[in-house]
Amino acid sequence: MEALKNICLVLAIAGSLWGAKDAEPEIVARVNGEPVTKAELQRTLASLERQEADSKALERVVLQNLIHRRLILQEAARRSLTVTEKDQDKALASLRRRFEDLKSLGAWMREQGLDDRSLHETLRDGMLVARVTAALVEKVRVAEEQVEQHYAAHKEDLKTEEVWIQIIAVKEKAAAEEIQAALRKGEDFGRLAQQRSRGLRATRGGDVGWVNSETLWPAMREAVGTLKPGQAVGPLERGEEFLVVRLHQRRPGRTKTLDEARSEIEASLLTQKQQEAIQAWLAEQEKKSKVEVFPPTTAGKDRSLPRGPSVANR
Repeated sequence: MEALKNICLVLAIAGSLWGAKDAEPEIVARVNGEPVTKAELQRTLASLERQEADSKALERVVLQNLIHRRLILQEAARRSLTVTEKDQDKALASLRRRFEDLKSLGAWMREQGLDDRSLHETLRDGMLVARVTAALVEKVRVAEEQVEQHYAAHKEDLKTEEVWIQIIAVKEKAAAEEIQAALRKGEDFGRLAQQRSRGLRATRGGDVGWVNSETLWPAMREAVGTLKPGQAVGPLERGEEFLVVRLHQRRPGRTKTLDEARSEIEASLLTQKQQEAIQAWLAEQEKKSKVEVFPPTTAGKDRSLPRGPSVANR
């Protein structure tokens, strides 16, 4: 479901920035008669944090996402899908929790070109997009044969890794930072562990021994994965403690069995098949629909479209 959420997020962002409506909006595309405005395209482009070297290529991708979003919302209308006021209130409350206060939310809305009405439209349409895409992939399944074939073809990618680590656990973040500073000056990790660690293995210099890296909690696994033997990382917060972790050595472990790898493989294949199902549906809808894209030189200049679009009835 995480991949499905990501798909919905991309499609929602692509059309989320309506802002105040221009009196005579320039039109860059029409989808079954419904316009996609230049203002929508520009606001969406402006909202993207990353900058592409080829801005024209990025513009084409964003416009395609806007078109896809129109097709999905039109499908929601065909299915008579609706969003209740209660659902919108929940979505708004969830959004508000991402900000320290209403002032911060308001500043973000101004940056995105959103007012109260367009924010509610955005939330509503985002939920409709999510419901349609969920319905489109509802019957997508991964067959056992596909799991077995993937396992046979990717055994080398399914090897576990074992790491030999040492850990120093302290109560204060400042103490962990002091230990890191001491290590950078060349002090011995084991001696520091014996002197300062709260951990059960302090008397052994914080030595944990060999462990399967997948058994480590996510933040530690990610941090240890970046280390070379002899390097340490920290502070890593875990509950009420702050950890400094040193990698002594790493070695390849055994290959996972099919049963051990099954859930991982199924999740990967399901994501792929869901994406393929949605893309296939969108391609089919584009063939059935009247999708008109206008060149920059004429966008918005002729809203009655007598000269015809650059791409029509795709």
